[in-house]
Amino acid sequence: MLINKKDMLNLKTLLEKGTITEKAFNNQEIVEGLKLNGSVINGKKTPSRRYLKLQNPENVFLFLQSNQYNIASIEYIDNYIVDMFDSPALRRDTIQKNNFSTKAKVSKSQKGLYISSLEKIDIKLDDEVVTITPQNGMGYFFFHTQKIDLFEDTVIVGVENYQVVWFAKKYQKFFQDKKVLFVVTESYFFQWIEDKENEYIHFGDYDLAGINIYLNTVVPRLKKSKKHSMFIPKNIESLMKKSKNSELYKDQQQYKNLHTSDENINALIKIIHKYKSGLEQEGLYYMDDDRFL
Repeated sequence: MLINKKDMLNLKTLLEKGTITEKAFNNQEIVEGLKLNGSVINGKKTPSRRYLKLQNPENVFLFLQSNQYNIASIEYIDNYIVDMFDSPALRRDTIQKNNFSTKAKVSKSQKGLYISSLEKIDIKLDDEVVTITPQNGMGYFFFHTQKIDLFEDTVIVGVENYQVVWFAKKYQKFFQDKKVLFVVTESYFFQWIEDKENEYIHFGDYDLAGINIYLNTVVPRLKKSKKHSMFIPKNIESLMKKSKNSELYKDQQQYKNLHTSDENINALIKIIHKYKSGLEQEGLYYMDDDRFL
C-alpha cells in the first residue's frame, strides 16, 4: 500500500491528537487497515463527519511496518516526510533507511522467496554460501531466478504473514534448539519447496482457513520432506477462548468439514468449533504467556 505525504501527516495527527476524521485520508484502505489491526475504533459521529479514535498507538506502527515502511515512532514519520517528499533528490541510501528494501513497494508480480531467521544461518545462493543475519524489522528477498539451497539441518518454517518474517525474534521461544529459516508461503514458495528434503513446520493462522492451507496446499507440495508438522502451542485452547474472534469463524464455514489423519490437527479443529473462533498467527505474540511450550 502506497501512503502519500498527506496521509502520512494524517497518521501523525492521529498519533498526536488521538482522533481524526475518516474523510481526512485520501486512501480509505488506510482507514480499513487501521481498524482491522486494532489501531483505531469508531469515535464520535456527526451528520457530516465520522471520527476515528486512537485505540492502540503501537499498532499504527505495526500497520506501517506491515506495509514495508520502516517507521517506529512519530520522529521517524517526520524523517520519512523530509527524506521522501521534501528533499529535491533521493539517494539510494535514503530510500534504504526508510523502507525495507531499495524499492519502496514490492510488486505482487515479483516471484521469489521472502525469508528471515532467528540466528545467523548459512544458505547456498547460486552455489555460494551466504549468511542470513536477522535484524528486527527486516527480511531478505531472493528472486526465483536465483538458486536457493539449504543445508540438511535447516528447518523450514512456512509463515503466512510478512510481520513474522520482519519480526522473527518475537517468536524465537517457539523454535528453540532448531536451526530455523522463516519463509513466506507465497506462490513461488510452493514450487521451490517440492524438492527440499528438510524438515518443514507450518506456522500459520489457527483458524479453519489456515488449517485448510496447510492440509490442502502445503502438504501436497512436501514431496521429499522427511518430516512435516503444524506448530500448535500447548495452550491453544485457552488462547482460542480469549480470542473470541467469532467473525473469523463465521466467514470460514466452507471449511467446516475438515478432517485429517493427524490427531493434533483434528484436536485443533474441535477447539475451533467449540469456541466458534479463530486466532491469527500474530495473536500468539500479543497474547503471550509462559505456557506456550
